[in-house]
Amino acid sequence: MNILFFISHQPNPRFIKQINYLAKNNTVTLLFFKRKTLANLNESIDRNVVIHDLGEIPNASRPIKRIGVYLKTIKKLKQLFKVTNFEVLLINNIDVLLLYNAATIFKKKTAKVTIEISDLREFVFSETASAKRMRSLEKRLYNKYIDKLIVTSKKYYEYHFSTFFNKEVFVLENKLLSKEIKVNKITEPIKNKITIIGIVGLLLRKNEYIKLFETYKNSETVAIHIHGKGQHQNIVEDYALKYDNITYFGPYNAFTDAEKIYKSLDIIYLVYDTDQVSLNNKLALPNKLYECMYYKVPLICSKDTYLAELVEKDNIGVAINYKEENAIEEAVSQLVDNKDIKEAFTALPKDAYLGDNDYIAMEVFLGK
Repeated sequence: MNILFFISHQPNPRFIKQINYLAKNNTVTLLFFKRKTLANLNESIDRNVVIHDLGEIPNASRPIKRIGVYLKTIKKLKQLFKVTNFEVLLINNIDVLLLYNAATIFKKKTAKVTIEISDLREFVFSETASAKRMRSLEKRLYNKYIDKLIVTSKKYYEYHFSTFFNKEVFVLENKLLSKEIKVNKITEPIKNKITIIGIVGLLLRKNEYIKLFETYKNSETVAIHIHGKGQHQNIVEDYALKYDNITYFGPYNAFTDAEKIYKSLDIIYLVYDTDQVSLNNKLALPNKLYECMYYKVPLICSKDTYLAELVEKDNIGVAINYKEENAIEEAVSQLVDNKDIKEAFTALPKDAYLGDNDYIAMEVFLGK
């Protein structure tokens, strides 16, 4: 197949796994915009992939500048689509779908369009007039232009898309791929003298981080290690400067650094605020779940979420309401004292956290 990935940000580990996997047996082209808050992982992309960097896109808070970038991009896209016919187009949101349609308005479209949804946006859950208009527009665009849908959590389809999308759907959870895992010389987890709690990934949670930092600042028995970058990086940096037991390690490469990071941690802190208009946090299955499963690191997550349902079923962590008094301390104590948790991780079937078979099925799905 001749496949085009057209995404609204530089490829994150999830998309890189898909791109590299599909590049083995297909011709793959990648188009993307850049965002300041995301790490650049381009060195991890297969060398056979043709890459078109469309430049930095302004934040959504500057819509006029963003529209200007989009208009310039349409000219570039028209040139690309003049010389190349794609069989499969994989996009990640409505914005890039509209750009694709604008650039091919006078050209016969040959590509089957697949949209991949990794998060549900707030307009899905809100009852404001603008949110209702967005849902109406989304429904029309999906029914007219989208051939196939990929979701990273089955709950996304059940909650939202099942109400209006009746075409082909595939659930591709953000599991690890065997061939993408870099195995280094670290064979055993590092044995820490104190308990080390890790925050790993995009730094998008403000109040949740502050609650953890305030709980353990200056602790002699608990340290907090943060790996990643993102919207609330400045808060993390401020706490790391003030307190010796809080350390910020900066951005990392999920493909080359994951083993070293996870084997240095005792617990992963994967807590979200679930009292928001958006229910996305309740429905999502983050990639950290599968990384914790693979590296056997127990996690603290939020109550009343799909994630908590799986974590508690497999006995690999604790679900809390982080706003409750002593909830974090009790969860940490429970995990430290749990002597059976290693056996719980060992009992997990490999398909629970390795997506090798899922990706085989995904390639078939795209090629139908």
